[in-house]
Amino acid sequence: MRAAGLRNINLSMDTLVSAKFPMIARKPAEWHARILEGMREVAAQDEHFTLKVNCVVLRGFNEDEIGAFVDLVEHQPIEVRFLEFMPFDGNSWSAKKLVSQEEIIENFQKHLAARGGLHAERLPPDSLNDVARLWKVPGWKGRIGVISSMTNAFCGGCNRLRITSSGEIRNCLFGEEGWSLRDALRKESSDEAVIPTIAEAVGRKYAKLGGKKDMHELADRGDKALSMIQLGG
Repeated sequence: MRAAGLRNINLSMDTLVSAKFPMIARKPAEWHARILEGMREVAAQDEHFTLKVNCVVLRGFNEDEIGAFVDLVEHQPIEVRFLEFMPFDGNSWSAKKLVSQEEIIENFQKHLAARGGLHAERLPPDSLNDVARLWKVPGWKGRIGVISSMTNAFCGGCNRLRITSSGEIRNCLFGEEGWSLRDALRKESSDEAVIPTIAEAVGRKYAKLGGKKDMHELADRGDKALSMIQLGG
């Protein structure tokens, strides 16, 4: 990865308990140790890599692990980011499973206080386009982030674009329309050939949640709600 020039790595890890891993990842339990080993190895090479660990918090599944995830950043230069549960195709979304930003912050601050009066301080964003709100415990190596797509959306500053598995550009995780870069590239080989397609996609980006009013409208998109794999992560 170093030789290829890769510097920023996002790792999805929703549990630190191996017995829970197959239930959510749908992969063998023995893979869990491999992923944790990879996480530690990448974190140990912080002169080469910037590592973010993304954890989707689900009520009744892993909200009791928030403190354990926070402890990872004490001695490792990583950013653990807690994500609110978002509705996508095939993920059985329910508002009852959602753990809000407010609850997540309360949970990790209580955990820190129980560790001898520690407290995480709010950080300013690294850029105007940050999607995570950041905290740091003084003296700790890493940081804590919360991505509150549902209860406190950051859409106004988001500049993300994604390429789907079928070659479409998508201007929002929750958007229902895509523009085919694949077709444009197959018609012509120049970079200029795809500029109008990209410009149209960017120009038609909604101000919030792909044009939906709230998370409940998002959950009613049916087959227009692509899976995260189709959306490009």
